[in-house]
Order: sequence, then C-alpha cells, then structure tokens
Amino acid sequence: WFFRDPEPIAAFVRLVREEWLPAHTTAALRLLSVPCSSGEEPFSLVMALLDGGVAADRFQIDAVDISARTLARAARGVYGRNSFRGKDVAFRERHFHPSAEGFVLDPAVRNCVRFYQGNFLDDNFLGGQASYDFIFCRNLLIYLDPLMRRKALDKIDRLLAPAGFLFVGPVEQPLAIEHGFVMARPLMTFACR
Repeated sequence: WFFRDPEPIAAFVRLVREEWLPAHTTAALRLLSVPCSSGEEPFSLVMALLDGGVAADRFQIDAVDISARTLARAARGVYGRNSFRGKDVAFRERHFHPSAEGFVLDPAVRNCVRFYQGNFLDDNFLGGQASYDFIFCRNLLIYLDPLMRRKALDKIDRLLAPAGFLFVGPVEQPLAIEHGFVMARPLMTFACR
C-alpha cells in the first residue's frame, strides 16, 4: 500500500534534500525500486519528493517487477481502498481523483516512474544501466535462499553508486551488513551504504 513504513520514506526525502541535492546541483537523482509490484512504493517515493519540494526534473525513478500483470496495473495508476491504509491518507486528496473504478493517480506523479518487466536474479538484469543513487529493495531478500541472496546483493552492489543508499526491509539489514554494506544514519530507517 502507499506510504507503507513512512519512516524510511521520510528519511529518504531528508537525505535527498539535505545531502544529495546540494552535492549534485544539476544532475538528476536516479532511483531503482525493485521489486515494485503494482507501483505503490515507487509512486509513494514520487509523491514524497514532490511534497518535499523536489522538482520532477531532478529525479528519475525506474521500477522493475517480474509480473507483467502487476506492472500493467501500476502503469494504469488506478487503485482501490486497500492501497490506502494507515491514519494519514491526506496525500490521496493531493495526488488522486476518485472515479467509478477507484482512485486515479495524477499523471504528473505517474509520469515520473518508468516501469520495466524483468527478473532481478537474471544475469543480464539492467545490464548497461548507469548506477543508481538510491535503491529500494525491501522485502525481497528474506524470500531468497543464501545463494540467491548473495547473487541479489552482488547485483545491488553493482547497480548502486559508490556513495549511494540501499533501503531494505527491517529484517534484511543484517543480511546486507553481512555482505559488506554498512548502516547509514539515521538509524531505524534500514538504510545501508
């Protein structure tokens, strides 16, 4: 659902505004959301950046999932009540409009994400892509056996810029640290460098 685990999203926006943007005055931030499922995570990141005053031309978000069906739903940008949980859903008033089918995402948000179908564990996954400043790979590593987890973390290491940040799920941070990543501040956001 949208804005699931709001603390890492808030920490991400702070890092972008306080560290990344001042150090990169003209470049566009590159972010990868994998797996992105039906788009709630990458669209939450877009809304958080826009609401935080970051202009849409200052970031690029790539979102990848293995399922063509969920990617089609994400690209369509129409969501039901189940995608809006929690106490604070004020973002829905700013970024969606109601329709007979559900809540339709504003095209200004939808156009900030490029969706790709792919298997994260394929050897050629995003081959030739420039590195990403931020990678959100939350709640994938826990489902992989140790060999595939190592392969996934090697791929993340290859895709992440040297000063980049990796956001993982709460129980995944020790797995990333075992692989050579280090905890990033602020604590409790499950971010690594």
